Amino acid sequence: MLHAKCDFSEYLSYVSIFCNIFASNINKFNMSKDLNCIKVVLVQKKKTGKWLANQLGLSESTVSRWCSNTAQPNLSTLNKVAKLLGVEMKDLLNNNKIQ
Repeated sequence: MLHAKCDFSEYLSYVSIFCNIFASNINKFNMSKDLNCIKVVLVQKKKTGKWLANQLGLSESTVSRWCSNTAQPNLSTLNKVAKLLGVEMKDLLNNNKIQ
């Protein structure tokens, strides 16, 4: 369920960005590709994974898996991460073309 604060068209644009990463060429998709830039943004903002985990009420190991791209947060959580770091959600996604 979307929160009243969430603009549905904004949400759809984020979903579209996320889906485009996967849909550009699904047959050549390589799971070793970095899908998010959370670790980079944490460094830029001088924050730690431990700080982010505490802010989200999650384990440090969960955030660590996001930072190493072995797991990905869902869109709702990614939106929370973006707000905590003061960036837009699209800034947390690696939009390099899949080769």
